[in-house]
Amino acid sequence: MHIRSFFTTRHLAQKRGRGLGLALALAGACTLAGAADFTGRGVFNFRSDAGCPFAALAGAGNDCNRLALDDADTRAALDSAAHTIRFTNTRSYAEKTIVGDVLLQGSGQARSGQRVPLTFHALLSRSGTAWSVSSHAHTPIGDEFSDIRIDPFQVVVNDAGADRTVLTADQVVEALAKPSLTARLANVLVQVDDNRADGAKDADITIGLGLSKASKSVARARFHAPPAKGRELAQAMQQGNWTLELQALSGKIPRQVVQRDLFLYGLESQSLLQPLLQRGFHKNEKLVLGATNGKGYVRYDGQQREFAGADAAARAFLQDSFIGLVLGWQQQQAEQPKAVAQSHGR
Repeated sequence: MHIRSFFTTRHLAQKRGRGLGLALALAGACTLAGAADFTGRGVFNFRSDAGCPFAALAGAGNDCNRLALDDADTRAALDSAAHTIRFTNTRSYAEKTIVGDVLLQGSGQARSGQRVPLTFHALLSRSGTAWSVSSHAHTPIGDEFSDIRIDPFQVVVNDAGADRTVLTADQVVEALAKPSLTARLANVLVQVDDNRADGAKDADITIGLGLSKASKSVARARFHAPPAKGRELAQAMQQGNWTLELQALSGKIPRQVVQRDLFLYGLESQSLLQPLLQRGFHKNEKLVLGATNGKGYVRYDGQQREFAGADAAARAFLQDSFIGLVLGWQQQQAEQPKAVAQSHGR
């Protein structure tokens, strides 16, 4: 099975390419405001005026929108006033290659009246000198949404010396409000099981692919955080004891999937994770981020190393990825009845 992303499961169902989701380049990320031009491989965060998925995890500046550049040949310009993101790349690629992405955070009103966090993600690729864009939305519950609140960005590429709009603000809103037929099919194929026993506080899910009883489990994710209210969770994670555990239940997750997600969340430079970066996940292997009394660590293959960026990486994962979004929603809704979680097109 060709899987696009281990930690962003909607890609799993649509078989489009790669992207994992446990990555944060906040170790080398840059916060952007106003207008900015930048180049070079890296992940950059900028302000979301529409707000972030979980106020308890967001920084003071609400810098939870994301822009990633996958190689040194891609350049981008962000104009927050004009709500435009412009990509430039003149290199010719032998095969279809992801060169960057844009992730926008927002929210929508479910039919129940509840306001739910929504994320829109666009992947930009190059094949030869031609641009292509694939996009999707995801949410912690399956529904249709109204009153969409998201920053009205458009994405533009420089194509043969001329600018071409490949994604409009209206298209973003439409994707969030009413998922496409492809996205609806993905909803059927992606199974999200809530593993929590009655009264359990810790978020715990298993992701499966396939129809109902024919579904094959591919990943399990768990998040344990200290008790906190309102915006206290981020502070509690910085000072307390917590864990974010991701386990591969399949040995067929493509290596390039793992590589991109480790890049996205600032984990690819961790010496402990070099075997994972080079060969991908083996079945039942676990990657754990956590902290003991506020001291961060990363654990993999039975070994543990100190990692000062664990807190930032985990909070970004919970906001940016589909699996993280479901975990964060479960943690936030721990005192409320369980809800069925589904992806919308990733």
